[in-house]
Amino acid sequence: MASMPQQPGKPPPPCPAWVFSINSNTHVAKDRCWFGKDYIPFRSHVTDMGGGSVEVIGMGTVNITTMSSPTQTDQDSHSSISLKNVLHTPAMLCNIIGGPITNNHTIVCGPTTSTSSGRIMDDSDGRTVAYFKSMRQGPQLYQLQVSAPPYGHHFGASPLLPNGHYMIHAFWSQRERQRFAVLKSRNLIQASGVEVLTESEGHWFGKRHMSEDAILVAYGLNKDRKEHREEGRAIMRILKSHAENEPIV
Repeated sequence: MASMPQQPGKPPPPCPAWVFSINSNTHVAKDRCWFGKDYIPFRSHVTDMGGGSVEVIGMGTVNITTMSSPTQTDQDSHSSISLKNVLHTPAMLCNIIGGPITNNHTIVCGPTTSTSSGRIMDDSDGRTVAYFKSMRQGPQLYQLQVSAPPYGHHFGASPLLPNGHYMIHAFWSQRERQRFAVLKSRNLIQASGVEVLTESEGHWFGKRHMSEDAILVAYGLNKDRKEHREEGRAIMRILKSHAENEPIV
């Protein structure tokens, strides 16, 4: 079946697949629309089990609306999971819930039934806040049963095939964590203006092959919306500040 054409300037629909990976030491999300207001532009990278590198372009909190039961029928009944310090990695195959979730949740894996292959419990009160999809139809991954996409969006197709074999993993090094901590301690994570770029700023970004349109695409922003264009320029200025104040760690 042919895919629906995207509207010019509009980001693609968000990836619906959230996979639990206990061997990952961080959470990652593909799409900007998952993140809340605490989103911070930040360039870094994560590695996979094969040593391959995937670019990180930001970080923030993600709230996922989950099903209140594995056979939920009431559309008004939902649960949710909040993930902090999620890395924004557009080139990752899918979204990943990493090992840090076990800091405040208990993961119960199996047995696989027709409706679920496990659940996630909140340690603060023992409530079940999410379920994993059944693996009976494949693939053999702990995929979160997500109830709804981020507000104002519709899900795209899952990149995970029923008969596919995947190694889902993301590792964020201690060095990169220290880089972020230093930049944050220097107050270099806040926007410094949304007005049109100056000539000198345009020259600086041009030398580094960075354009406003490219930033809008990378960060899932719509060039037809004024507030998105302003956010894009704010992101560019934050990235420029990071590059000019690169910490030595």
